Amino acid sequence: MLSALLMLTLSVSAEPTVDGPSVTIRGTVVDENGAPLPAASVVVEGTTIGTGTTSDGHFTLQLRHSNPVLRISFMGYQTQRYKVTDKTQNDIKVRLTPSNNQLNAVVVTGSRIERPLKDVPVVTRIISARDIERINPVDLTQLLQYELPGLQFGYNSMSQTEEISYQGMGGEYVVFLLDGERISGEGADHNIDFSRFNINDIERIEVVRGAASTLYDSNALGGVVNIITKNANRPVMANVSARYAGINGQNYSLQAGTRQSRLSTLTSVGYRQRDSYVIEEEKGKKMTTVNPDGSQETEQYTGIPTTIHGYEIWNVSQKIGYSFTDHLKAEVKAGYYHNQQAHRLGETYHRIFKDYTLSGRLNWIMNKNHQLNFVYQFDRYDKNQDTIRGGTGNIYSNRMHVGRLNYSGHIGKHQLSAGVEYTHEYLHHYFMPDSGSASRYQAAAFLQEEWQLTDELTIVAGLRADIEKLYHFHLTPKLTLMYRPWKRFTFRANYAEGYRSPSLKELYQEYDMGGLGMFTLWGNPNLRPEKSRQYSASIEYNHNGLNTSVSVYHNRFRDKISYAGMDNGTRDMQYINADKARTMGVEIMARYRWAAGVDLMGSYAYVNDYEETNGLNTSYVRPHSLTFGACYRKTLFNVDWTAALNGQWTSRLRTNTINRDGSYYYVTYDPRTMCNLNLSARFLRGITAGFMIENLFNYQDKSSDRAVQVPQKGQNYVATLQLNLADIFKW
Repeated sequence: MLSALLMLTLSVSAEPTVDGPSVTIRGTVVDENGAPLPAASVVVEGTTIGTGTTSDGHFTLQLRHSNPVLRISFMGYQTQRYKVTDKTQNDIKVRLTPSNNQLNAVVVTGSRIERPLKDVPVVTRIISARDIERINPVDLTQLLQYELPGLQFGYNSMSQTEEISYQGMGGEYVVFLLDGERISGEGADHNIDFSRFNINDIERIEVVRGAASTLYDSNALGGVVNIITKNANRPVMANVSARYAGINGQNYSLQAGTRQSRLSTLTSVGYRQRDSYVIEEEKGKKMTTVNPDGSQETEQYTGIPTTIHGYEIWNVSQKIGYSFTDHLKAEVKAGYYHNQQAHRLGETYHRIFKDYTLSGRLNWIMNKNHQLNFVYQFDRYDKNQDTIRGGTGNIYSNRMHVGRLNYSGHIGKHQLSAGVEYTHEYLHHYFMPDSGSASRYQAAAFLQEEWQLTDELTIVAGLRADIEKLYHFHLTPKLTLMYRPWKRFTFRANYAEGYRSPSLKELYQEYDMGGLGMFTLWGNPNLRPEKSRQYSASIEYNHNGLNTSVSVYHNRFRDKISYAGMDNGTRDMQYINADKARTMGVEIMARYRWAAGVDLMGSYAYVNDYEETNGLNTSYVRPHSLTFGACYRKTLFNVDWTAALNGQWTSRLRTNTINRDGSYYYVTYDPRTMCNLNLSARFLRGITAGFMIENLFNYQDKSSDRAVQVPQKGQNYVATLQLNLADIFKW
């Protein structure tokens, strides 16, 4: 049925395109004061053709049709459209005006179609390049924590990698995408390896909250985080950056490429290094045990020190794009990640994490209303153990092949998205019996319609069908309403169902924990898929430089997968389908941009996460969190000066742990405030120097805090230097 609908739409609506003689278009992009804007984006609407401006703001385009419409954009400025005529095609001058609100930013997440953020029906949060510059984070996890309230990164002491909780849901419920495609591999339990991403390669991040299951993955019960990497943004691009961050190590990167009318290419190389450090346990911390008879015993917490293991990381990536015609473009991307993690105390080996990616994309714009694209991606993530005496052993390998055909188009007031997807996954894991392997395939078809009933009301309805060998066929619906009764107010409401089939590890693992025969962690081939229902609503106000919103959500789970003790007289544990679970919460966000160069932003989240075991809440999610920031930008003596204060606050948490004899103990985690002060100066010749104080108030984490946050050792100083060689040499 879906294929028939797709073919009918193409046959009725597609218009053939014929390329004619070559046409050259030239122009200049300037700011509100008439100064040139280097690296502004100039795209020909309805085609695959685009370029960037040079250091003096000039651009040149080669087309095979005349009188096109250009879309010109630049970070911090309002996007403009320009109609080219025969008289103006060699003398175009576009003056951009500053934007006082980031809602005019272009996003692609949610419908895979570019549009202003204010017009996206699904609640979406953007972490822009401007935000990344303001925070100047050491890595991806620090950036997300300073921008997304309700998000926690804990430290898995077994794998020595981070694990996420977002709005009360763990890593298995948050789908991370890289340039719109799924990421393979597991760092900590049910979490991707967050060290894979070099912060210098990230252009922006788009976060869709809630079950965005129709166009992406039904596993996205908690949301989608789409990491968009940089592309070449000017005819000649060459950037060098260096960062020395004391205890957080050092980071160096190089990017070089070009963006012409038909060809774009970008090569990125990055190196990061950090030494290990130890977090001690605070003496005097209390742990209270409640016995089955109700009596209580309080004792000093005897947590052992936690070592945050260092690393040495290389990232290499290559992007190439070429437009064969004005309407047909191919893109190829390859990437390599190598992380040598410092070995644990007393062990004779260290771990090496590797990842290889290769993807290809073919985009065909049939006409201004219809386009078709095909994507293939291969992603292989490995873990090896290298002994000090020599020799390498592979202990983990996750390989994923994904192919997808996707259509999107306009028919009157209807926006259609439809497609089919096939995934094949292979897993070799030391958790498997005899370090064995398993594999599976999944197929999906999806259809989404966005119908603008009136100028004020838009309805989005979606349906996704998932098919796999073990669990057969499942439908996942979604319904979204966006209502804008007045220009400044937008209301959104969403209902979405989620569906997560058990992972290969949850089905088939058999792992002797610690290798000492004390107890075994078992998979369960009889697991049922998890299902969820999410209800959410939001109201947004947008006027001049002020943007504020309030969002509420409620999630209910059935057949939630969790660990439980086995009733066989041993200490063994097994994955089971547990009782129902729920999360609910509120998020409040506000941003204000003054024309005087001052930006203020703040977000608050309340998360009510309830994971009941024997009548007690065993959640490790802090209920209250706050992110805040203030930034001042000023040009003085031909230098762009920036001063920014960024912070996050998380509330007190008490969590319970159940013992086998029916007793339980609880531990209280203190509130936490982290702030960074970031200062930078950008010179007109393309040199940017910066200085930052991390952990401004010198907060000292404790070893036991690793369960709810990655512990920090204390105050730290950072120096940064960036060289834009295209500006320095006037390319």
